[in-house]
Amino acid sequence: MAAVRGKDGKFIKGSGGGPGRPPKKREERYLDILISKVTFADWEKIVQKAAKQAAAGNAVARKWLSDYLVGQPPQKHELSTKDDKPIFIVKDGTED
Repeated sequence: MAAVRGKDGKFIKGSGGGPGRPPKKREERYLDILISKVTFADWEKIVQKAAKQAAAGNAVARKWLSDYLVGQPPQKHELSTKDDKPIFIVKDGTED
C-alpha cells in the first residue's frame, strides 16, 4: 500500500508509510572502531583534561562538558500571525 497522508500531512492510520532510513552500516563501523581504540582509561583522561580546561575558562570545553552533564537548555519558539496573535508556543518539543 502506498503512503497516504491526511490534510494535516500526517500518515493516515493503516498507511504503509515510507521505506524508512537505510541501515546505518557506515556509522556503526565508525562507532565500532572508536570503541575499540578509546579505552575507559583514555576516556577518563580526556574528560579530566576537558574539566581542567573548562575550569581555566575554555568555553569550548565548558560547553562540551555541560552538554553531556546537563544537556542543552530548553528552546522556546513562538509562532504568530501577521497581526501578532500567537499560534502556538513550542518548548522542548511540546506545544502549549
